Amino acid sequence: MQLNVTTDYAIRIVLYLAIAGSTVTSKEIAKVMGIPLYYLYKITNKLTAMGIIECRQGVNGGFKLKKQTQDITIYDIINALEPTTRLNRCLEEDKYCSRFATDNCPVRNFYAQLQKEFDSKLQNLTVKALLGK
Repeated sequence: MQLNVTTDYAIRIVLYLAIAGSTVTSKEIAKVMGIPLYYLYKITNKLTAMGIIECRQGVNGGFKLKKQTQDITIYDIINALEPTTRLNRCLEEDKYCSRFATDNCPVRNFYAQLQKEFDSKLQNLTVKALLGK
């Protein structure tokens, strides 16, 4: 599994806003992070929809965190941007398996345990902890 570049940018945008601690313009974020402005809007729209950041309009407008850094997990950010974070197709909600063996497959059991550990790690890693604060 590999996170897409959009997700990497989203994590970096949230970290940048956490460090800034105030409202930051889209132009500043785009310039500092090296993200094309149109692409930044695509990412910030998703982060806004998930309640991670907020957008302020007007002269003093821009983006800022909507939640405290200890209340934002890396899991939250990744799930806002990635269509799936399942390690294997058989772990999706529909439990699809080409062998019809999801209930008794030792490989699926291994994947499920690994997925549980992966999710737990991401759910317990907050923006605050990542920044070392």
